[in-house]
Amino acid sequence: MGFYFCEESDYKAKTLKELRKMGCKCPDPLFYPDEKDVKKQANKKKFIEKSLDDDNRSDQKKLYDFALTRIDKLVISENNSDEVFGILKNNNHIETLNLSSTRSIHWLTNEHNQFVNSDELHSSDYYKTILNTIISKATMNGTEKVKVYNRIAQLENEIWYDLGNSSWQAIKITEGKVKLVKLDKDSPVFRRSQSLQEQIQPEKGTNISLDLLVNLLHISEHDQLVFKINLICMFLQAYSMPMIVFDGSAGSIKTTATATVKRVVDPAGKQSQDNVSSMQEKPNDLIIQLSNRYLASFDNVSYIDSKISDVVCRGITGSNNERRKLYTDNDEAIFSFRSKIVLNGIIPTLDYPDLQTRLISYDRETIDESNLITEKEFQKRLNDILPNVLGLIFKTLSKALEKYPELKDKIKPKTRMADFEIWGEVISRCLGNTSNKFLKEYYTKVSQRNISNQENYPIIQAIQILMKGRIFYEDSALNIFTELSKIAEDKLMINLKDRFIKFPKHYNQITKHFKVVKPLLKTAGFDVINYHWTKQDPKFDKNTSIISISKIELQKTLAEDLPKKPSLPSLPSPQKKQAQKSKKTSESSERSHKSNSEPSLENDNSSHEKQASESSESSESNLKKFYCCTCDAGEFGENESTQLNGNIVEFHRKQGHDVRLWEKKENV
Repeated sequence: MGFYFCEESDYKAKTLKELRKMGCKCPDPLFYPDEKDVKKQANKKKFIEKSLDDDNRSDQKKLYDFALTRIDKLVISENNSDEVFGILKNNNHIETLNLSSTRSIHWLTNEHNQFVNSDELHSSDYYKTILNTIISKATMNGTEKVKVYNRIAQLENEIWYDLGNSSWQAIKITEGKVKLVKLDKDSPVFRRSQSLQEQIQPEKGTNISLDLLVNLLHISEHDQLVFKINLICMFLQAYSMPMIVFDGSAGSIKTTATATVKRVVDPAGKQSQDNVSSMQEKPNDLIIQLSNRYLASFDNVSYIDSKISDVVCRGITGSNNERRKLYTDNDEAIFSFRSKIVLNGIIPTLDYPDLQTRLISYDRETIDESNLITEKEFQKRLNDILPNVLGLIFKTLSKALEKYPELKDKIKPKTRMADFEIWGEVISRCLGNTSNKFLKEYYTKVSQRNISNQENYPIIQAIQILMKGRIFYEDSALNIFTELSKIAEDKLMINLKDRFIKFPKHYNQITKHFKVVKPLLKTAGFDVINYHWTKQDPKFDKNTSIISISKIELQKTLAEDLPKKPSLPSLPSPQKKQAQKSKKTSESSERSHKSNSEPSLENDNSSHEKQASESSESSESNLKKFYCCTCDAGEFGENESTQLNGNIVEFHRKQGHDVRLWEKKENV
């Protein structure tokens, strides 16, 4: 029969409870199935000591061989090919050590002093030489490359959360299960940077745990659901999630809110000041900052330039980075990085649309002076609810892993952050919300952001005025710049000479400006294309820079849920009607079979399609007619097509022709 043994006190007992009563305070007592195992351990130690004493090899060679016996497994990081990790047993737990780190030197020094009776003291270079030899051997001998994780690892159907404690424990989340486990050599490989600190043990959370957190942070009521989902999604390591942004005036607990998100997801300490840092101003320094943290939290960010914006975007979606190791050679250090990000500032100048589409800004309620609390009181309240918050998050993620395969194909994303939309809706339903509640609130926030962004770029408002009553417009870059400038000055009353106004100052800057605002133009319902006129047509001088602006009429935008019009251009009218009736009948039959199923975004869209199908018969006679000013062709319907060229309207537009509505021909 086995027994428990405490190495610190030499106590042994048949049960763990008895061992504790004897005074054992060891966090992880060893369990031996047989008493002979203790003797084997002691004999092994004596054998090693004797072997080292009798060995005639150099001390460094002895220590090198001894170190290899202590390392169970060597792996090379996929993230950074220069990093070699040793998986070894240390203080009764399996630990992962970066062999080029300072901690590895401390480990080898401790092992050396423990097993070799010597009064000699060695410098860190002595041990670094031995570790470098092990690294070289691993690099040249085809050692396995594996993904190395910071804090959280997400595999196909499981999530591992490293608690960062001295026992190297983790939370393993699978479909419908949450379990506390000890990391071993078969677990995902975790690295522990200097900033990583121990996370509190989670407890069984209740549904009000997240409500208590958002109330503590004074998140506005209309933002609370999206914020909760965004926070939980920060634990999904394998997917890109929007950056959380807190802006506002002084005293709106921006720093505290930022530090709290860091504390919940990837703590770097127990106090607010431990969990925020300044954003590095140089791109390479920022990349290192992001790569060493699972979640990076930046405080008081007042400006982001184009290079830093690019690094932040790459960090959110995941990217590789190459840099020279030394200026004395041509070797490169290549590593990949992906990070979750939260930041705050008075008014962060996030001018770049690529970055704007990857963030969500959250409003907070005005804090009444009578409700102000001290930092100490805030931390006490946070500590009280944090175990339950983590417990609820982990439980929700286990449900989401179970539900995700069922719902992922039913949710049709509309924005760049597609994974956030899908996982967010799945998580929302797991929290007990009705179908599509999260998506509707998220799309509302995106629409508000797009409107705000459009106001920051007057050229978008000028295009909206220019394109009023038009679906297509084309002219030289010089003429379009002149027209848009006149609209901005005369109708929008904007002083274009103001250097803070984001409007091209010269016509040769307009094409570059359009590239910057292209994502915003898409959300406003416009597509802008720039090309050079190479035709013999005297409409424009050859090689003139041309800009064409098209209104995206049939695109379903975030601001308005437009019904999709059915397009059956190859069928004559009677057949089209019959096909629509058949489609209507089959949809009705299909809905009767699925009347008890859970509604999804896909079902919502099908109802729009049904309405469009029912109204198509009455509106068929009112289809828009077009003509082409370039080749003087017309009239033709918007859905009219030929076997050779397909849709006629689209064919003429692709050729760069000026296609206009027939009813306006007389006015042209």
